[in-house]
Amino acid sequence: MTSRGSSASGNGLFPLNASTSGRQDDVEAGLSSGKSINKEEEEEVSDPFDVDNTKNVPLEILKRWRQAALVLNASRRFRYTLDLKKEEEKEKRRRMIRAHSQVIRAALLFKLAGEQQTGFSVPPPTSTGDYGINLEHLVSLTREQNFSSLQQYGGVKGLSNLLKTNTDKGIPGDETDLLKRRNTFGSNTYPRKKGRSFLRFLWEAWQDLTLIILIIAAVASLALGMKTKGVKEGWYDGGSISFAVFLVIMVTAVSDYRQSLQFQNLNEEKQNIQVEILRDGRTLKVSIFDIVVGDVVPLKIGDQIPADGILITGHSLAIDESSMTGESKIVRKDQKAPFMMSGCKVADGVGTMLVIFML
Repeated sequence: MTSRGSSASGNGLFPLNASTSGRQDDVEAGLSSGKSINKEEEEEVSDPFDVDNTKNVPLEILKRWRQAALVLNASRRFRYTLDLKKEEEKEKRRRMIRAHSQVIRAALLFKLAGEQQTGFSVPPPTSTGDYGINLEHLVSLTREQNFSSLQQYGGVKGLSNLLKTNTDKGIPGDETDLLKRRNTFGSNTYPRKKGRSFLRFLWEAWQDLTLIILIIAAVASLALGMKTKGVKEGWYDGGSISFAVFLVIMVTAVSDYRQSLQFQNLNEEKQNIQVEILRDGRTLKVSIFDIVVGDVVPLKIGDQIPADGILITGHSLAIDESSMTGESKIVRKDQKAPFMMSGCKVADGVGTMLVIFML
């Protein structure tokens, strides 16, 4: 401690009081009282090196002091002072974070302001034939799942009125009404990929390596037999091999084709789920493909949601949306989060939903 103090005082860079010791003598460590220099005191300082406390002074004064200081033992110098480079990096990070936060805040405020404006959230409902809303608006409402947009239609009650649906009794359910709804909003089916034809199975059957070898052998046998024994007797061996190969190809192709048809039928039966709906005040059990927009569907534990819809009423209703979103978390549905997606399953509770969009 003695050699260090004498060396620093000999350089004349900062004063040390020989009568005091400890951190109070370390000018860069600051005063023990932790007193800082304000702007008025900074203006009174005529000499940039004439400071009483270098710990809390502005960075520019510290930079000048550092440039003038020369300390041989670099590992122990300025133990209690501010690291200017790190402080500059921290200040840059603070400015960057502040700028990003301001941009995010402005974007959120802009979004909220847009949602509060009626004309910017969704276009006003336009009538489509016999109904007060068209398919494009229903698709937009289902895709965005915006609660404020739903409120602009008057909530579930207003949307059901536009679709001419009674939330307690459902749609009338006669053939004329069902045909109008299917023509206007579509049916609850989707175009399926056609199965492979029988010719495709024939093409795949003869590409077996063993059959290819037999076909080559049959051709060679026919050529040699006809050349040596003549056409009348020389085709027996090659013809018998060719007939056997053809028979194997036909049996394989027919078997694979029948299995493909059976698989398609089983898949259709698996997808043809029977669901309960309300029509004209009665509970009916229909195929999932017969559901139309405007149907009221009761839901209970274990049921699969047959189409995209909006919750009408519910009690402790929880939906498993892992099949659609990939998240295993159970989602609670209420009047503030009423949107429901097709293909999800009811994990808990009971309720009723209004179908607004088909597959």
